[in-house]
Amino acid sequence: MSSRVLVPVDGSEASRLAFAHATVRFRDGHVTLLHVIEPFPDHSKAAGYEGRRLEQVFERRQQLLDDIAASEAQYAGTVTTELVYGRPVRMIPRYVENNEVDEVVVGSRGRDGTSRLLLGSVAETVVRRVPVPVTVVRSRDDGDESLRRPAGHVLVPFDRSVCSRHALKYAFERFPDAAVTVLFVAYPPFETVEPIESGTGLDDLVAASVEIEDETDGVFELARQVADRNDRAIDTVTTSGDPAREILEWIDGNDVDHVVVGCHGRNGVARWLLGSVAETVVRRASVTVTAVK
Repeated sequence: MSSRVLVPVDGSEASRLAFAHATVRFRDGHVTLLHVIEPFPDHSKAAGYEGRRLEQVFERRQQLLDDIAASEAQYAGTVTTELVYGRPVRMIPRYVENNEVDEVVVGSRGRDGTSRLLLGSVAETVVRRVPVPVTVVRSRDDGDESLRRPAGHVLVPFDRSVCSRHALKYAFERFPDAAVTVLFVAYPPFETVEPIESGTGLDDLVAASVEIEDETDGVFELARQVADRNDRAIDTVTTSGDPAREILEWIDGNDVDHVVVGCHGRNGVARWLLGSVAETVVRRASVTVTAVK
């Protein structure tokens, strides 16, 4: 499947890794490397010089783009480069709006510590603002060679929302050879602090459990329908608790190469796949994540 892929690059290792990952994911695609030159003062004319600083900066940055493109010279698709001048948080979404772009692949800047890996402000803005799928490439603790191979196991957090269905369909289309696991997190309607032995409280708890069980069955039935339409098989897993935490823990506890998440969900028992949950998964997952709108 051919795709027009935009990879914003700034020369960092994270952006170079994003480009390498894009060449694996989109083997017959057209990749555009976009570099944004941020505004800077040019006082060269005032100092009596020719005022070629901006031109020189463009020349150096073009050489940077050429070097990055050459680093994946074996790529079977096509690679072009673009230089623009402005603020990255504005220019990258604007480029997507004004050009034919199917996907964006961006590197994340992580940091060590208990807060785990956090997105840089530019990557986070791109995920929020562009209307096409955005893949955030995450450097792996066990090395980055896995990012240069096709994903073997893809996780799709799923509810009955349109966005989660789009995410599952995307996973089937973009990862034709991968095993796909559908994860549903049943979010409890309330938590009991004291043990309930009888009475209305127990009846409510039983009713809520039945509701969650029915919801889980409905969610997986819909997921299987999507899988059948795409002639694919899925594994199904359900957990219960805080949605974002459960998703992140499942990723860490299983051999997941890639996560595909829908950006919005629905209200009700399965209301967990909301923007805030998807955003947390994109920001804090230990593996590469694609956000599908």
